[in-house]
Amino acid sequence: MVSFFGFGRGKALGHRPISPGRRVTARVVHSDPDGSATLRIGKREIAATLAHPMKNGTSMRLRVTDVDTSRIALRQITFADHPVGRYLVALRNLGRQGPFQHLFTLFGSSLPKGSAAVSQLKEKLQDFVAQLAVKPGKSGAEDVRRMVRQSGLMHEHNLLQGADGKEEDIKGLSMALAHAARKEGSLSKAVKALIDGIEKLQVVNRATGEISGRFLLPLPLFMDGKLSFGQLLIDRGEEGRPGRGEGDRVTRLSMHVNLSKIGDLRVDLSIYKGAVRGTLSVTNPEAEALLLHDLDTLTESLAEKGFSVRGLGVQRVERAVMAGTSLVDDLVCGMDGLHVAI
Repeated sequence: MVSFFGFGRGKALGHRPISPGRRVTARVVHSDPDGSATLRIGKREIAATLAHPMKNGTSMRLRVTDVDTSRIALRQITFADHPVGRYLVALRNLGRQGPFQHLFTLFGSSLPKGSAAVSQLKEKLQDFVAQLAVKPGKSGAEDVRRMVRQSGLMHEHNLLQGADGKEEDIKGLSMALAHAARKEGSLSKAVKALIDGIEKLQVVNRATGEISGRFLLPLPLFMDGKLSFGQLLIDRGEEGRPGRGEGDRVTRLSMHVNLSKIGDLRVDLSIYKGAVRGTLSVTNPEAEALLLHDLDTLTESLAEKGFSVRGLGVQRVERAVMAGTSLVDDLVCGMDGLHVAI
């Protein structure tokens, strides 16, 4: 249970009343061992008492349970409260690398002699992922679309469409490798965990996409000879749900990656009628200076692709805010809880 004493300073939380049953999202600004804490809801900081100390930067989803003249009581909402909760818990526990972190175990597994068929499939998958990965500064929108199509998240859709080449995406290749490597110990476990993670992500995307037009995708990156994975969240809004029209709407993109020269990087963009606004968030002054120096180049690059930049800024945030966070949490609407299909 979280109790708020007083309403702090700043703008009001909006026109909607704080009433029992309402859901809000709060971020821990500061938490002391005795349970006293400062939380941020919207643009406002509020004094609170917590049942137990929490890490600074932690985001919580809360439901209002009671309101009186001196206190607002809230209870934390967990992913387990929702129809796809166990899948969300699993994905969040995998962190920013998502289910694709199992690829590193898979690629690092050694095989005994006489496993030629398994070795060939393993090498094919490794080469496939490397070719699929986005290369910063070199990849365009078509590369990202290809990455989405071949990530494995559209595997069943492609089969229903009668697409040839059942193995020509990450899930298809992984399924073939799982069949061939059933007796290969750690390799078999890693590839099965990869497939299981992809399927959990498919379930979550279907649930959130049908209601709120939100999709969470893996973002493979190949930079300085090293493969890594980040996350890409596409929010097309309710107007972007299947079956809806393709009229004007705001599309939001969020990307969370770790780059060798910059470190943790989060990019949040909104696009409306070709106009782009957004913020690039980093955790250290060197990265902030580098991005500020390259901001004009980025603006020109977006202009060449047909976008008009109306506002693009760089901000430095505390490491605790970025550390351990995952865009799985951003499938939660700012003030209304998780939108899923039931």
